[in-house]
Amino acid sequence: QWRTFPLIPGEQPGRRVTEKAREGRRRVGSEEPRARFVVPEVDAALPSSSIPALTAAKCAERQGDAAFDRFHHRLFTAHFGDNLDISRPDVLLGVARECALDMERFRRDYADGEAYQSVLHDCAEGAAWFGVSGLPTVILNEKLSLVGAVPAERYRLLIDWILAGEP
Repeated sequence: QWRTFPLIPGEQPGRRVTEKAREGRRRVGSEEPRARFVVPEVDAALPSSSIPALTAAKCAERQGDAAFDRFHHRLFTAHFGDNLDISRPDVLLGVARECALDMERFRRDYADGEAYQSVLHDCAEGAAWFGVSGLPTVILNEKLSLVGAVPAERYRLLIDWILAGEP
């Protein structure tokens, strides 16, 4: 079950790519080659918040599982592969259009505020119930969590362990 949690809570204008950020993307790309991260240039603009993208994802989710899957995948590609600023409304509308979403409904759902409230609820629940403090966080069996960019093999090991009946 997918839940939202902000990578960049609130509004942090003027964020720029640093060499440390570039190194983080290189490291993740080397640990999980399927991630397809494109390392951005130093001093390139970064999103000022992740809340707009999370809200947009909730709007896509309201159009069904297939619409959400397309949007979610394209949103990650937009940010990590194309290095687009996914806090900008024009970028989010472009992603929604590329994913063949019902644009009238998408705009209406984004504007009505319910999707935004759903994002805030997910964030509060993640922090309070599961202690989520970083992204991505995957919670297995409501007991075990993997935090950060983790190679697929670690997921396999934990899932096999749970399926074997370990506590």
